[in-house]
Parts: sequence; C-alpha cells; structure tokens
Amino acid sequence: MKPHLPGIFVALTALAVSGCTRSLAEAPLPEAGPAAATYKAGHGLKFSPVAAQIAGLKTGEVGPRDIAGVKGVPAVSAGAVLRTVKGDFVFVINGEWFLRTPVTLGAADGGFHEVKDGLYEGDRIVTQGVRALWLAELQAVNGGVGCADGH
Repeated sequence: MKPHLPGIFVALTALAVSGCTRSLAEAPLPEAGPAAATYKAGHGLKFSPVAAQIAGLKTGEVGPRDIAGVKGVPAVSAGAVLRTVKGDFVFVINGEWFLRTPVTLGAADGGFHEVKDGLYEGDRIVTQGVRALWLAELQAVNGGVGCADGH
C-alpha cells in the first residue's frame, strides 16, 4: 500500500514544525503535487523535491566524534534524533526513501549523541527536518487528516 499525502499537508506541517507564524497569504507555498509524500511499509517515506525543500530536509553521515572523554565513537547530531514515547529514532536514507530506524544512544556532548546500536559509521541520515518526516509518517500510517482539513 502506498498512501499519498496531499502537498498542502506537507507544507503546513513544515510551517508548523519550523515554528513559522506567518499566515498562508504571507507565505506562498509552491505546488507540491498530489504525491508530495509517499509511504511504503518497510521502505519508509519518500518526499518530492518540493516537499523536501519545504520541510527543510538536510542530510549527513554518522561519523566518529570524541564524546565524554571517549575518542572516535559513532555519533549523530542532536537534530537528527527523534525522541518519542516509543524510544529514540533516526531517519536513515536508503535511495530516495527515509526509513525511521530505532537507535540506542549513549553519552551526549556538544550537540552530538553517541550511537551504541542501530546505525553504522558512514550511514546517511536526515539531520534536519525529522519532525516533518515523522508527522507525515504518522498521518500515512494512522490514516488521519491534517489540521487544515477542517477539524
């Protein structure tokens, strides 16, 4: 099953997540198209280029850092981590797809978290815009509607 999320939902989600307080009249949004985001179980989410731009997605790699006196541990930036009641997650990039992946974190230092399990050094991950990805995934999986859809 490949649910398609409307472009306006992705745009409004990106505005809400970024803390934008402008009205839609003051913040014209490019047309993201009918398939701004696609969800596929086991693959994750795929955003159109416009949706990725609106959500402010940025990527990076899991790399070695010196954290809490230990040299060269695999680490991710704090912005890459999605903390939920179900645990900590990072969106891993696999081709055009963003897959939410559970991680076990260790020490934190200077805006970075040690990764004890779930990722390998060199993995490509989303470092900015993870909340927009998560909200789009929640809507796709739970079949809900966005706040702008009249409720």
